[in-house]
Amino acid sequence: MSNGIVANSAFNAAAGLTLLATGFICSIFTARVLGPEANGIIAFSVWLASTAALVAELGTGVLLLRLLPQLKGQGYGESDRKGFAAYLLWPVVGSTLLLLTFYFLFFWVAEARHWAETAPEVLVVTALLFATQAIGMFAKNYLIGEQRVDIFFRMTLTAGLLQLVGVIAGTLLFGVPGALFGYVLAYISQFLFAAALLRHKVKSCGIGLSYLLGSSFVLSLEFMVDSIFLNRIELFFLQRYQGIETVGYYSVAFSLTNLALQVPIQLSGSLVPYYAEHLHRAPGGRLPVAMFESVVRSLAYFTLPMSLGLAAVSHRLVTLVFGDAFAPSAPMLTLLALSVPVAVACQVATQYLFALDKIRQRLFVGLGGAFIMLVGDVLLVPSYGGEGAAFVRIVVFTAMSLAMLRWMRFEGSLAPLGFSLFKVTVAAGCCAAAALAVQDVVPGVGGLVLAIIGAVSVYCLALRLLRAVPEADVAVMAGLIARLPNRLAGPLNVVLRLLTVTPNRS
Repeated sequence: MSNGIVANSAFNAAAGLTLLATGFICSIFTARVLGPEANGIIAFSVWLASTAALVAELGTGVLLLRLLPQLKGQGYGESDRKGFAAYLLWPVVGSTLLLLTFYFLFFWVAEARHWAETAPEVLVVTALLFATQAIGMFAKNYLIGEQRVDIFFRMTLTAGLLQLVGVIAGTLLFGVPGALFGYVLAYISQFLFAAALLRHKVKSCGIGLSYLLGSSFVLSLEFMVDSIFLNRIELFFLQRYQGIETVGYYSVAFSLTNLALQVPIQLSGSLVPYYAEHLHRAPGGRLPVAMFESVVRSLAYFTLPMSLGLAAVSHRLVTLVFGDAFAPSAPMLTLLALSVPVAVACQVATQYLFALDKIRQRLFVGLGGAFIMLVGDVLLVPSYGGEGAAFVRIVVFTAMSLAMLRWMRFEGSLAPLGFSLFKVTVAAGCCAAAALAVQDVVPGVGGLVLAIIGAVSVYCLALRLLRAVPEADVAVMAGLIARLPNRLAGPLNVVLRLLTVTPNRS
């Protein structure tokens, strides 16, 4: 990847890791203090709010990521681009208010029939979480579209601190509603930033209203399909057929899965403007295959070992971190961890289609995935619970990734990429085998720590022996490490040398 996309991806990944770390600590604290049932209520509320926020977004996030770099290239100033952002934000505000109205009307009619019967205040806090998240997410997409990921990173640090303090204090003082309010605090800084954009005069910047309406309509449908049917819809079926306690087990497994999922997802967060910029310059509107290969390989270095390694240590990790009460989460975690590579592949392919403006094709893929997800959950969740739901996710994202390959065209062949990924997969398999071997010999926390250290060491050695890291990727990583402080750069350079096979010189 070029230095620009690497820098932006690094900031984006750092922001994601900050949220991941704070969210993980919060989930451990609430699970241990409040127990599986309360943890299930919190997980269901967070899922409901995030799902509704994606629907309320109306597809403006992708429009910002794709159009802001183009407007900047066409000579529009920062004030003009902020006016364009305000132009897109006002409909999001309207859709948020509309969904809030429907939300309260539904539960007013349903009276006490909801997922949090032991804590009805949760309904109000969930609505507040939805509103702040729906508006706050606009700030993230604006900053990434402007390629000001450094500002977003600083904003994320503030959000993480507020969430951590809020969840811990809220849990101890007010139980479930207090814990949930801590998640609201995580979006306050982004919400205020987005609200400040509304002060700017609305400007269309030459983008036709019919184009925006058409793109937004299709994107809204696509986001509705993805957010409702592909964004943990299994929680609804688990709550319906297995009970809220099973939702708590599944949410614990899902939070641990994010350890493997968030790094590649956040690293790929800047791909739409990156793709759009290079496709605009590429002859024939096709990305050079070497550029795409670099993106996929860079993500695979993180994704595959974390996925297989997490599956290997799932039972030990769950019981040590969350306690023996959450042991039923372990088999769910094993399957969810194995779903990570196909979920990342789906993300990369989706962003490439968005950059190509093939939104309609992505909608068709999403509809197919939603159908498989619904049928699979209806058939498997009643009998197999969380394990069945996790297996369905693997099937859905595999099918969607293969379907999107149909519309992905490059200048060159993808065959060398397949061989590179095979070598990285073999190295990741050695990593998982090492973790299993160590934890079978050494019990407890010490065994888990040694398993992780052994797995990382074996993975690096396997990458070196298999010559899985090409010189082009080494050069990019070396350039990125050179920008870091010496205390960080030194150890990372040692790791980089371990991965690199120096060619023989005669």
